[in-house]
Amino acid sequence: MALRLPLLILITGLVAGCSDILPLDRTVDKRTRDASYPDLIPVEEIRAQATTPQITPDTADTLDRRSAGLRARAARLKGGVVDPGTQDRMQSGVSD
Repeated sequence: MALRLPLLILITGLVAGCSDILPLDRTVDKRTRDASYPDLIPVEEIRAQATTPQITPDTADTLDRRSAGLRARAARLKGGVVDPGTQDRMQSGVSD
C-alpha cells in the first residue's frame, strides 16, 4: 500500500518523459531554418546609426499634460455606464 503512490509517480514521470510534448523543429519554416547567421558588426557602427535622444527640455511638461489627460479620461471611465433613469427602468423590469 505504501509503495503504490511512489510507483504511480515514477510511472507517470517515465511516461511523460517519453512523450513528444513540444515539436519545436516543426514550428520553424524551412527558409528560416536554412538562413545563414547575421553578420557581426562592431558596436561603434551600431552607435553611429542610433538616433539622437528625443528628450528635450519640454519633455517633462508634455508628459505631465499627457498623464493629466489620461487620468481625466480614467476618471470619466470610472463613472456609471448607464444613466440613473435607465438604471431605474432596468431595475423595475420589463412591462407590457
